[in-house]
Amino acid sequence: MPFDLDAPGLKLRPNPGGGSRPYWVATHKAVKAGFRPSVFRLPYSPDDPAHRPLIEAACQKLQAEMRAYMAGSRREQARFDGTILSLSRRYQTDPASPFQRLKHNSRRADTYVLRLLEKSVGNRQILAVKIGDVQRWYDVARRPATPGGRERIRRAWGLVKKLRELCAYGVMAELPGCERLYTVLRHARFAQPPRRRVVMQLSHVEAFIPQAIAMGRLSLALGTALQFETAMRQRDVIGEWEPLPDGKPVSPGGFVLNGRRWGRGLTWEDLSADLVIRKATTKTGAFAAHDLRLCPLVMDLLDRIPPERRSGPLIIDEVAGRPYAESAYGREWRVVARAAGLPGQVWNMDARAGAITEAEDAGADLDHIRSAAAHAQTATTQRYSRGALGKSRRVAELRLAHRAAQGGT
Repeated sequence: MPFDLDAPGLKLRPNPGGGSRPYWVATHKAVKAGFRPSVFRLPYSPDDPAHRPLIEAACQKLQAEMRAYMAGSRREQARFDGTILSLSRRYQTDPASPFQRLKHNSRRADTYVLRLLEKSVGNRQILAVKIGDVQRWYDVARRPATPGGRERIRRAWGLVKKLRELCAYGVMAELPGCERLYTVLRHARFAQPPRRRVVMQLSHVEAFIPQAIAMGRLSLALGTALQFETAMRQRDVIGEWEPLPDGKPVSPGGFVLNGRRWGRGLTWEDLSADLVIRKATTKTGAFAAHDLRLCPLVMDLLDRIPPERRSGPLIIDEVAGRPYAESAYGREWRVVARAAGLPGQVWNMDARAGAITEAEDAGADLDHIRSAAAHAQTATTQRYSRGALGKSRRVAELRLAHRAAQGGT
């Protein structure tokens, strides 16, 4: 223990200017079980003898909270004391909270934003928060990370959105002050991040595929072709890694990596004998069906895969011999895209928008496009159509026909 302190969980990290910075660090087991904070920076100097009792007290307090959490005593952990921090903890531990019904990936993203909120304004009393406070927090959060950089509007808007959701939960849980602040936030307006306007075009895909093949990444070529030709989400094509269910064995032949199992991606079993894909989507459960015989980019790539390899997941990392690990697909995709000369602003996720935009440009009925993309609402499909000319071209043609008819009477 540094300096022989009675400070469980204490870790010292070097300061750039010399000396050390003290941190309290939760155990890996507690973090995995959901305890927060996982790391807490202590506002004291271990080199100052007067600060050492304060370091001990802070570490002992945090360690006790962690032990109580691990012992199942969540009543204290979820106790509401009127602060934003306690509301956030209650939101994360209450069995009736919407947080408990989130999918694992949504919960992880939710937790990341909650940590930012707790760290920045967690000690504020909800009853004392005014709209001016929230506006100030928003303005601070949107500042560029470095001088002269881009404003972080998405980050700032996400924090305010999460605060509004916390207060909505507080209203449901009948916690003091939450209804007042929720009403304020419901009527407040903050600048939102602009919608993404970039689309992947056919020329991008046609440049990417041969480059991926040349680099030994047939999997990336096939995945991109499937996304662009069918408008399927990346996750529905390559799958995802989800936490192992407690007490349930992994199915024979399943893939497990770092305590997570692979699933939900396309497998060869999803392809029927007539090369039709029928699959429930991961996001909404809506059913999607696609005839791959009408997808020439995909068919050419499928012909390159020998029969003995046509089992299990459709997209396999050639290097690892299993489905791509989390974030690896996008990272390796960018390597190939850069080599193929694709613009840096074109992302793999833009394949879905590119498919929908091309379909509308081709004059496809919007409801048919919605069905093909497995969207529940047409409005969602319209958001994916980025700069399509289909409708405006048809309107212009009708207007010209009308003018011609008017001139002929």
